[in-house]
Amino acid sequence: MGFRLSVNGMNGKIELDEKTIQTVVFNSQSAKDSNARATDFGLAAKITGKMLFKVGGSSEDGTLGLSKWSQVPSEQADCYRNAEIAVISAGQVVRKYIFPNAFVMEYEEHLDDETGVGTFYLHIKQKKDENDAVKVEGGYSEE
Repeated sequence: MGFRLSVNGMNGKIELDEKTIQTVVFNSQSAKDSNARATDFGLAAKITGKMLFKVGGSSEDGTLGLSKWSQVPSEQADCYRNAEIAVISAGQVVRKYIFPNAFVMEYEEHLDDETGVGTFYLHIKQKKDENDAVKVEGGYSEE
């Protein structure tokens, strides 16, 4: 199983593939003290992976793009972007999560000079007033 992330914004596209992403957690959060389905809920995804640096490459590595997105202030419209996460099994997309107005809740990079390996953690969330626009798709037929 593998994962692909595609983030589209005003200032370009960020793409990460199966070589980079290690885990994805989709989360639908309701208030913990609610006794019924709350109207105040959040939809989020948490993504972890490896840092694959492109030294001297012609293109920017995806984690650099994520780092820059995490720094866009809320006053700028580009802090909200379209994010799509595809789950790949046996070369086929088996599930897709689409967040049309995602923003970065948390972004971390962990770098280790002993092993030379870096990892990242990205926590995105859908803009709350547009939760109904989030799509979870699956059950794709073979082509």
